[in-house]
Amino acid sequence: MFARILSKGQIVIPKEIRKQLGLMPGDIVEVKAVGKGITIQPLRKSQTEEIRGIVKGRLSLEELEELYGNR
Repeated sequence: MFARILSKGQIVIPKEIRKQLGLMPGDIVEVKAVGKGITIQPLRKSQTEEIRGIVKGRLSLEELEELYGNR
């Protein structure tokens, strides 16, 4: 697959790849220069980050981690 670099250096990850990897708006990826290429690696969300939206406004991320740990 191909992607075009936009004027501000942005790259759109093709929809098929986003879907395959479960990438959503706001997710964080790590970008590395490797030799003469680039790698883009999604960062694994902790379990507490994945459930944070369920309890929004009730517990902070730190409180959830303290309560459930990083299983």
